[in-house]
Amino acid sequence: MRRFVLFAIAAAMTLCLAADRDWAQNNEVNVQFHTFEDTRSATILSPTVDLEKDFTDRTSLRVNFGVDLISAASDSCARCHRNGVSSSHESGGLSVTEKFGDLKVTAGGAYSQETFYRATTALGSVTRNFANGNTTVAGGYSFSLNRPELHPLRESRNQYASDAYGSITQTLTRTTIGQVGYELAHVSGYLDNPFLRADVNGVMMVGHVPDARTRQTISVRLRQALPADTFLEADYRRYFDDWQIRSNAVNLGVTHHFTPVLSGSASYRWYDQSGAYFFQPLYAGPVPQFFTGDFRLEPFTSSLYTGKVLITPPGRILSLPHGSGLTLQYDRYVADNGFQAAIFSAGIRLPLGAK
Repeated sequence: MRRFVLFAIAAAMTLCLAADRDWAQNNEVNVQFHTFEDTRSATILSPTVDLEKDFTDRTSLRVNFGVDLISAASDSCARCHRNGVSSSHESGGLSVTEKFGDLKVTAGGAYSQETFYRATTALGSVTRNFANGNTTVAGGYSFSLNRPELHPLRESRNQYASDAYGSITQTLTRTTIGQVGYELAHVSGYLDNPFLRADVNGVMMVGHVPDARTRQTISVRLRQALPADTFLEADYRRYFDDWQIRSNAVNLGVTHHFTPVLSGSASYRWYDQSGAYFFQPLYAGPVPQFFTGDFRLEPFTSSLYTGKVLITPPGRILSLPHGSGLTLQYDRYVADNGFQAAIFSAGIRLPLGAK
C-alpha cells in the first residue's frame, strides 16, 4: 500500500512544479487528502490527484488518480475477520472533451482495483447549450465490467452495470439557476455480497439476492444568488428500484464570501429509505429464496453535516502559483441504525499557467 501513497505524493509534487510552466490559462490541478473513521473502527486515508488541462480552445483533458488505504475493520471483511483486515483501493480515470461550438462531447474510461474487487468502465456524454447559454441539455452513458471476488475463495464472478442519464439546466432569472435530471441504471450478474452473513434460523449464512437490479433516480436542483456575496443551494432526489427500495434525499447549503481571501460554506443533507422487499433483521422458518445481511438494504434515516472553508491567499505563497487555494472540509454522518462516521478533507488547488 505504501507504494501507492508515494506515487500519489510524487504525482502531486510533479504537477505542482509543472504549474509554474507556461501552460494554458484556467487549467488546474487539485490535490486532496481525506481521512475517514467510523463506528466499525475502520480508518481510511485517501489521497487524490485531479488534473484538468486545455490543449486548444476546443480540446481538453482530465486525468484523476486516487488511493484508499483501509485499516482495521473494513466493510468487506468485518464479518469474515473479527479484527478486520487492511486493504487498499486504487482508482484512475481519463477523459477527453471536444467542443464544437455549443456542442461538447466527452469520451473516456476509468479503472479501479481493490483487494476483493475490480472495475473497468467506459463512458461518454454530450452537452449542448441553447438560447445563448441560458439552457443546457446534457446526456451520458457508461458501462462497467466488475469482477467481485468470492472471498475467502480466490474465485471471481462477473457483474455488469449500465448507467444512462439526462438533464436540463435552465437560467431562470439573473440570480437563479434550476436543473432537473433523470438517471436509469441496470446491474446484472453476480450481485451477492460474499462478505456479509445473514441470520437464518440461528445460522450465519452468506446472503443471496436477485441477479438483476434496475434503479431510477429523479433529481431537482436550485442555485440562488443572495445579497452580500452569499449563495444558496437546494437539492432533492427521489430514488426507487425493483427491489422496492424507495428513498428521499434533501440537501440545503449556503456559501458566503467573507473576503476575497476567505469563503465558507455549510450544508445539511437528510436521507431516508425503505428496505428491500426481502430484507429482515433475521430469518426464521424455511430458507427463503432471497435473504441478506447487508445493512445498506435495510430501512434507515441519516443526516450528513458538512462545513467547508476555502482560503485563497493573495500573491504567491511557498512558491505556489498566484490564485492557488486551500480547502478544509469536515463531514459528520449519523444514521439511526447506529452507524456514524467522521471525514476530514484537506486539499490544494493549483491553477496551471499562473505566474
